[in-house]
Amino acid sequence: MSSKRRVGIAHFLLRTFEMLDTPKLKHLIEWSPCGEMFYIKNSREFANKVLPQYFRHRNFQSFLRQLNMYNFVKKRLKNGWNQFQHKYFKREAKNLLVHVHRRSNGQQSDEEEQTDQQDSIKKQQEQLQQIKYLQNDIVLTSSFLFQQSVILQGNFQRLKNKLLYQYIEEQKQEKFLFNTFSLLNKQQTDSPKLTQTILTQNRKETDQEPQLFVLS
Repeated sequence: MSSKRRVGIAHFLLRTFEMLDTPKLKHLIEWSPCGEMFYIKNSREFANKVLPQYFRHRNFQSFLRQLNMYNFVKKRLKNGWNQFQHKYFKREAKNLLVHVHRRSNGQQSDEEEQTDQQDSIKKQQEQLQQIKYLQNDIVLTSSFLFQQSVILQGNFQRLKNKLLYQYIEEQKQEKFLFNTFSLLNKQQTDSPKLTQTILTQNRKETDQEPQLFVLS
C-alpha cells in the first residue's frame, strides 16, 4: 500500500501500518489472525533491520514511546512477543487511522513513565561507563607520555655528551695544528741563512749543464 500521508493521519501510524502490510517482514512484525492487534516477534532484530528502513533509527524504546503516545495497549506474551492493540488500528481498516490521536505532553501512561525512567537510568549508566573508559585512557596516556619523556631525556643526554666529545676533539686538533705551525715558523725564523743556502745550492745544481764524457 501507498505510504503517502493522508490528511489527519500521523506519519508514524502510516509507516507502522505499512510495515504490517509488508509480507517479507512477517517473521518480525505481523497482524494477529483476527486483525485486531499486531505482534513484534523479535524486538532486537526488529530494531536493527526494520526501524532503520521506516524511521531511520534503531531505538526500539523510542518506537514503544510513540505507540504509548497514541494509546496503544502493550502486552508481553509468554512466547516473548510484544502484542499491541488499539481500537482504531485494525487490518484492512486504514480509514480508521484518522481516529487515532496523539496524547498531549501532559498525558503520559504509567508504562511510558516507567520506560522513560528506565531509559534515563540506562543513559546514566552508559555515561558512567564512558567516564570510566575516559579515565582509563587518561591513565594509560599519562603513563605512555611519562615513558616517552624518560626516553627523550636519555636520548638528549647522549646527544649532548656526543656533541661535547666532538667539540673537545676538534679543540685538540686545532691546538695541535696551531702548535705545529708555530714550531715550523719558529724554526724558519731561527735559521734563515741555512734555509737560504740550501735553496741556493739546489738552484745551482739544477741550472748546471750536464758534462759529456768521450770514451777513447
